[in-house]
Amino acid sequence: MAMLIGIAFYLPFLIFGAFPYNTKTNTNPNELSQLTEDIDSIDFYAMNEFLPSSPEEIQKEIDAFESWEGGKCRFCHAVKSDDRDRMAPTLYGIFGRPAGVENNYTYSDALINMKDNGLIWTPETLDAFISDPSNYIPDNRMRVQGIKDSETRKLIVNYLMRESKPNIGE
Repeated sequence: MAMLIGIAFYLPFLIFGAFPYNTKTNTNPNELSQLTEDIDSIDFYAMNEFLPSSPEEIQKEIDAFESWEGGKCRFCHAVKSDDRDRMAPTLYGIFGRPAGVENNYTYSDALINMKDNGLIWTPETLDAFISDPSNYIPDNRMRVQGIKDSETRKLIVNYLMRESKPNIGE
């Protein structure tokens, strides 16, 4: 019986990288400004001119995000401000944010190192990460295979650009 309980506790970590201990990180505002002070403050969300605007193109983005490949993101990550908390950091407002700074999440040492080395989430860095998470950030806790198809990744990144945009004043 004790072995079954032990396995039950270990499986979420093994499968999803979920960390059951209360070692969650919280980035204070001073640390966040230090992480971003040396980068050009680009508002990636204001760069919507490259996003498709036809209803057909938007539907392709939605379909890609709701597909098996997009489901890899959706299962663990919230996207919108009013989404329920999930086991991984929210993707709401991700573009332009340093890696590893979402509050109340236990990051791997690998992701903390990437944060300390200045990784900022941009459409390009997110595309590279979701193409092969274990190669882009070795030893991170995200336990999914990458999305190999570049067109699917582009649609998913465009979807996130459109749907994770923070509301004015947030």
